[in-house]
Amino acid sequence: MLNYQNVNYAEITQVENICDDIENNNAHKKDGCNTLDDSSGLATYTSNSKGILAQCLVSGAVLLLAAGGGMPIGYSAILLPQLGEENSTIRVDRELGSWIASVHSLATPVGSLLSGPLLDGIGRRGSLQLSAIPLCTGWIIMGVSTNVPYLLTGRIVSGLAVGLMSVPAQVLLAEMSDPRLRGILTGLSLVFYCFGILLVYALGASFTWDVVAFCGIILPLMALIAFTLIPESPVWLVRQAKLKKARKALLWLRGGNTDQVNTEIAILEARVKADLARKIISTSYTDQMFSAISTILDPTILKPLIIINVFNILLLSSGTYIIVFYAVELISNIGGENINNYFAAVITAVIRLLFTLIGSTLLLFLGRRSLGILSAFGSGVASLFLAGYILTRKESSSIDVYVVGVCLLMYVAANSLGLMVLPGIMGGELLPQRARGIGGAFSFFVFNMFTFAVTKIFPMISEAVGIPGIFIIFGSSALLETAFIYVALPETKNRTLQEIEDYFQQKNLLWVTRLREKRKHKSKDYK
Repeated sequence: MLNYQNVNYAEITQVENICDDIENNNAHKKDGCNTLDDSSGLATYTSNSKGILAQCLVSGAVLLLAAGGGMPIGYSAILLPQLGEENSTIRVDRELGSWIASVHSLATPVGSLLSGPLLDGIGRRGSLQLSAIPLCTGWIIMGVSTNVPYLLTGRIVSGLAVGLMSVPAQVLLAEMSDPRLRGILTGLSLVFYCFGILLVYALGASFTWDVVAFCGIILPLMALIAFTLIPESPVWLVRQAKLKKARKALLWLRGGNTDQVNTEIAILEARVKADLARKIISTSYTDQMFSAISTILDPTILKPLIIINVFNILLLSSGTYIIVFYAVELISNIGGENINNYFAAVITAVIRLLFTLIGSTLLLFLGRRSLGILSAFGSGVASLFLAGYILTRKESSSIDVYVVGVCLLMYVAANSLGLMVLPGIMGGELLPQRARGIGGAFSFFVFNMFTFAVTKIFPMISEAVGIPGIFIIFGSSALLETAFIYVALPETKNRTLQEIEDYFQQKNLLWVTRLREKRKHKSKDYK
């Protein structure tokens, strides 16, 4: 049984006069504003074993689908080398290979955009169930492919499915979790995503690419069955005025803690009323056709979107997903004939899985900022050291295998520790309740469009600057990511989604600016 404190929902919600019907157990602060650093006004309650088990069961269904979603992104790494063999029934050149690898990321943004309306229209669970269908379809098309157009079609369909599932998975996990469990439960979806990559690498080392494609159907089918056994998100149910179903779902998720459920239902209803009031005001000035744009441009939504998207762009520039798409080819270029490329790719996938698991576990003890800074800085140092070694070595030797291997694994380990884990958590935590659909879809659209661009141009850049130049770019981007996390990323550990939403209603954008303002206030109070 876990015992921990949870923020008093009634106190932290401040939405003008709409929340007057909620009983406040503690007095508001003089400035009428809560901060993420303030831990006063906490109400203790016990999250019993039934509640924890229920949340883990919901996570289990999502994790099955997350692992299934990880397999397509790693598939190109084992597909392209097999298509390049002399006895292959389908032959591709370097240009076609880059399209096969990157078209998955070109289709994923389309799925991300579609997931926004679906998220609000058919619910979080419904969206995840729907995404499992094209994922199975994509694998079937690739499994029966006899030419490149079929392969491209299968990659497009599977990419669409991954885009459909990304936002709903993070939102569902964030909305059903207790604050202190939210980090690890959300982070585990990235662990299983990496497990899917490892699984497809391992299958590719043992079977032909078409057999691997048919194996990819198993996990999404299992997830589709599992989703029928769990309830819909209580947050979505409240927004749809299905209060009885929302209460029933929350009672199951909170292990029958009636007082906690009553408080959460009250706070969710108040937020819905506030959002409706805000929407009425905004639509009187903005045409309905531009309501989505006006929502994104709302400062309380735009600020977290800027943070998420800048973080993701630097993340992709640091090579996090390049290693996934081109693992076998990249390792071959680095190590030459001295390294078993397929075996090395599997090892990198094992390291990625292990360190995403470690990173998700560390979220129980470390803040998001600390983990992100550690991961980004470690990635930068490992990348630059690897680039420096390759540039300074005079001739190939047997020691190269060990030095290059250790540097590459250190890079993958550091990168996986936080940079792979945090994007999903940020998408579920930073965006306000009223914009998790459209905001999440937009951020994943930008993420996947940039993923496509990076994946498509990687062979050209690699040929122009060489492997040392590639890792210099990776290292420089990772160090920039370190600075960005320090300056801008807010600390959300142990904070309710309502507290995080209130933080972005303040004027500041940068975390360090906010800390500076807080010190000024403390200094004035002392005087």
